[in-house]
Amino acid sequence: MGKKINVIVDASGSMAEDDKNAVVKYLINGICNVKQEALYRDIQFVLFQWNSNSVRFDDLEKAKIVFRGRNTFEDLEPIMDELDSDSPIILISDGGFRSDDKNKIRNLSKKIIPIFVGMDANRTILRDLSTNNIVYSVADFMQALDDARF
Repeated sequence: MGKKINVIVDASGSMAEDDKNAVVKYLINGICNVKQEALYRDIQFVLFQWNSNSVRFDDLEKAKIVFRGRNTFEDLEPIMDELDSDSPIILISDGGFRSDDKNKIRNLSKKIIPIFVGMDANRTILRDLSTNNIVYSVADFMQALDDARF
């Protein structure tokens, strides 16, 4: 396997509202489908759930994300050893985490690419977190994947 892209899903309780969890499933399904394309075959997509029970999923296709609670930076500690700053992070979130955690999250990777979910998403926090000040919509998730490839 060549390059690794970490996909971190904000699995806080606010992501279970307004069918945001269905959108997350749609995005994960889209990533599963794109893995079959030639441009993405050598990329390892690693999926993480970020909440009070942060975990890594071994199988993207069978991942069962549980949405609950609030997110803090400290909730990322159980998965920190599996993240490396050289691998890009695609963060799927509504930006409903503490703004003071933003700088700590930014230090997890040299490249962070947020995809906002929900009309109530805090795009300001997500843009500040983004390496290139771009926050992608769900409709533009292929562009986010392409940006993560380079």
